[in-house]
Amino acid sequence: MPTAQLSPGITNTLTAEWTKLRSVRSTWTVVAAAAVVSVGFSALFSMLTEADYRNLPAGQRVDFDAAGTSMVGMNLGLILVSVLGVLAVSGEYSTGMMRLTLAITPRRGRVLLAKAVVVGLLTFVLGTLFATAAFHSGQLILGLDPDIPTLGLDGPGVVRSLLGWGAEMAAFALLALSFGVIMRSAAGAIATAIGFIFAPAILGALLPAWVQRDILAYFPASAAEQLSTAQLKTDAATYLGPLTGGGVLLTWVSIVLMVAFSLMGKRDSG
Repeated sequence: MPTAQLSPGITNTLTAEWTKLRSVRSTWTVVAAAAVVSVGFSALFSMLTEADYRNLPAGQRVDFDAAGTSMVGMNLGLILVSVLGVLAVSGEYSTGMMRLTLAITPRRGRVLLAKAVVVGLLTFVLGTLFATAAFHSGQLILGLDPDIPTLGLDGPGVVRSLLGWGAEMAAFALLALSFGVIMRSAAGAIATAIGFIFAPAILGALLPAWVQRDILAYFPASAAEQLSTAQLKTDAATYLGPLTGGGVLLTWVSIVLMVAFSLMGKRDSG
């Protein structure tokens, strides 16, 4: 009498998803590129700021954001991390490997959960490491000018900012992962993820103040800034505060993941 085939447990599924992610060359290519732009562009911007600091208007010197200045490049890293989130799932659809994955693990929710956990943890760690490296290198560069106020880890909002960048990168990667499942196309998912995440923030300055306050503030990028910005401006139109911003960001990730889970369960695996 044939033995019934048992579906792998969550531990085995997590191990399989981590193996798939780390064994693909594109994963580490994107990670390396994200490290270069996150830390490298942050250091470059810090160098330019240090060289031109004395030419800044007095008002800008008084309100100088040393932490934000040293982590400017992290915004570019977010784009590449979003690409990583898409690639974590789109390759399986394009090659047909998703059929094998779901044949071995028929519980599609378990597969999606494992992918989300692996991608989320990896990008949280990477985001925190990149932000920490950018912050320390930036403070060293800015400190070359004794007139520039620099910060240490005990500075106001610094630790929250470093962990916030990890949370922001994880959230954006999970949103992109979800779009990859929803669209099953790398190009379409990347374009949708970048547009959905970044376009509202880019266009925000052109919108009326009430739109920024009542609508734009609740989009993912604006909500994420409440976590990753050390020197928050309470009078800004999109200000929510770290707790509310984190809750809004978590809500977006949960909703888009649930949509991905719903579609993954209804459609075939091709």
